[in-house]
Amino acid sequence: MDFDQSLYLALAAAGASILGSMLGLGGGVFIVPLFTLFLGVDPKIAVGASAIAVVTNSVVGSTRHLRNRYVNIRLSMLLEVSTALGAIAGALIAVAVNAGFLKALLGAVLLYAAWSMLRGRSIEIPNADEADPDPWRLMDAFPEGKSGQIIRYVPQRIKLGIGASSGAGVISGMLGIGGGVIQVPLMNLLMKVPLRAAAGTSSFMVGMTAVATAAVFYASGNISPEVTVPAMIGVLLGSNIGSILTKRLKTDRLVIVFVAVMVYLGISMVLSAFGIEFPG
Repeated sequence: MDFDQSLYLALAAAGASILGSMLGLGGGVFIVPLFTLFLGVDPKIAVGASAIAVVTNSVVGSTRHLRNRYVNIRLSMLLEVSTALGAIAGALIAVAVNAGFLKALLGAVLLYAAWSMLRGRSIEIPNADEADPDPWRLMDAFPEGKSGQIIRYVPQRIKLGIGASSGAGVISGMLGIGGGVIQVPLMNLLMKVPLRAAAGTSSFMVGMTAVATAAVFYASGNISPEVTVPAMIGVLLGSNIGSILTKRLKTDRLVIVFVAVMVYLGISMVLSAFGIEFPG
């Protein structure tokens, strides 16, 4: 692989990381389509590189999310067990299926995530009171952006959330995306966790989930250093920028950007799976 190709991989990964860390999606949801659609990387190699890059993105990006108090550590530990188990199962499936199927699945996941985020914009989660019932002891709070207003919340439907996290893990394992693209809408819409907290908690989780995926892809010979190293460099450059922008930009503006990008990439991936080139 020549220098130009490595540079393009690193720049694509940096852009994916900026977008991914801003809403806790881990970057992998953008790395895989960018690498496969525009840079000619085999889908399984792209998924393997993405899984390792997601670990890097999570380590760097979640540091700032922790500092901003967006991470609900107790909730993340509760959900992570079922998510990681699902990721191992998903990775084992991914190495055995057709690459075109992975493209179509990722396209469908991107379109689902875009719909979920649009829907989430209209959902208002009222501030919880310190005296509100909290049987799982998961209540948490964080300061909202520049205003500094303290937002307090209690995650709901915990058992259902744990079960759904297994499904997020399977998708994560198959696509190397860390699960954030499923986990963020899941926490926000199903468990009533505010979007910033859902993003921060997801960013903290996706690295641990991606480790399981990366191990399976490494064992199956689907990790290419020529693709993975530039991806990691790009992610290191982009993740800090994304986590800084998370605090400065309004959530509504973030959602609009994400929806536009995910719809375009989602349609492109589905059409590519059937051999059709999407204009762009």
